[in-house]
Amino acid sequence: MKKIILSIATLLVCFGLSAQNVDGGATATMKKLASKYAAFSTIKIDYTYKCEKNGKVIDTKTGNMYVKGNKYYFTFGDQTSYCDGKNLWNYQKSVNEVSIYEYDEKEDNLLNPADILSGWEKDYRAKFIRDEFENGKALQIIDMTPIHSSSYYKIRLFINKNTNEIVKISAYEKDNTIYNYTIDKMVVNSSVDESVFTFDKKKHPGVEENDMR
Repeated sequence: MKKIILSIATLLVCFGLSAQNVDGGATATMKKLASKYAAFSTIKIDYTYKCEKNGKVIDTKTGNMYVKGNKYYFTFGDQTSYCDGKNLWNYQKSVNEVSIYEYDEKEDNLLNPADILSGWEKDYRAKFIRDEFENGKALQIIDMTPIHSSSYYKIRLFINKNTNEIVKISAYEKDNTIYNYTIDKMVVNSSVDESVFTFDKKKHPGVEENDMR
């Protein structure tokens, strides 16, 4: 009888451990990341963008991003986006044209780690994939699978194990397109002037405005 009880107890313990580690520890890592990034008052990012499809690189760009709460400034090639938490301006330099929209907090912002991590458990399932070394850095790779309908079937995070910071984000589209954002430099909790998040018409003489609000 004692052997049977001991066997049942052992099975229950093993089952409990298995259930806790079904995601390979990804949930614990994600919670630590979310807590860390939520504590930052501001984030400045310099990044490199690379788009791949069917194994071929089809586009590359560099840019930068400033984030402060739900406000952000974002450059992407010819386009610059400004968001003050209420309005969103998308400016295209080549044609000197700006489109203005109401800010939608549900809109995906793949380059902003804090945005991805905020409430991630409601939108994604996380799974540990593997550890690897890249450019002398020990990385942990975690896949986030959308729970709800999305054009992405997964978002892959590359996390520096020593600093507990995201160094690369890859979004995988269902049409085999992969959008890679490598974070070249990140500065946190620095001073960012509020004017950065608002489009200044005076700095763009003759700009054509399309107000979509």
